[in-house]
Amino acid sequence: MDFELFLESNLSCESLAEVIEKIIINILNEKVSIHNDEEEIVIGTEYFSLALELEDISDINFVRNHYDLDVNICIRGQLFGNTFYQGLEALIKVIGKFIKQCGGNLLFLENGSDQLLRKENGQLIVNSDLNQYQIKYLTPSLLSLLDHSYIEEKLKK
Repeated sequence: MDFELFLESNLSCESLAEVIEKIIINILNEKVSIHNDEEEIVIGTEYFSLALELEDISDINFVRNHYDLDVNICIRGQLFGNTFYQGLEALIKVIGKFIKQCGGNLLFLENGSDQLLRKENGQLIVNSDLNQYQIKYLTPSLLSLLDHSYIEEKLKK
């Protein structure tokens, strides 16, 4: 599964990568790999990879305008098929910890357009208009791993 996590943060991408690395190590209890180049910082685990964009590859202005949400950082990610559910659980825990540590807006998109999670003005919203595939994995028990209250609402595509 490919996804994008858009954030509003005052941290630099480098500082944000350090925060995310610490959160992942805390949750997974194992080392992660980190690779930097001119365009991105990639954090890898056995379950997923996260690429923090240093260059605006995903067109953050489009995302701001289309989803009407103030964000300034894009993290592209990929869950690996052979460990999909373990990776999804770990990723949801990472997002939950991140929500607690960083107070800004958040937008979690699947495959570039489907809003799954959105945090705006401190309120976390879970999309109630899910396709048949999303319903199978975005369950109440999975969402409880966020350790954050939320409301369900139909979010635009």
